[in-house]
Amino acid sequence: METPKENIRFNPQEPSEIKFVATGLIRLYQKLISSQDAPTCQFIPSCSRFGMACIHEFGLFRGALLTADRLLRCNGSQSSHYHRDLRTGKYIDPISDYAK
Repeated sequence: METPKENIRFNPQEPSEIKFVATGLIRLYQKLISSQDAPTCQFIPSCSRFGMACIHEFGLFRGALLTADRLLRCNGSQSSHYHRDLRTGKYIDPISDYAK
């Protein structure tokens, strides 16, 4: 007996090997590279935290697209589009803004 196609849905919350590898690469970057460099990210949360959260929240495909978009926006020319955190001076770009 076959399952009807309309009942098959991709659940981004399901663990997968590819998601595990992608988030592992981000953790590797956070521990080995980012920790040796001065903090350069313009945003709160940082781009690596944003990427990790997006992959967990939205799944690998959408999370990777949102992360790539964020990395392209992480420069000083985007200042008029975001509110600044008064304490840190960084731009606020919460993951909740990208919810479905």
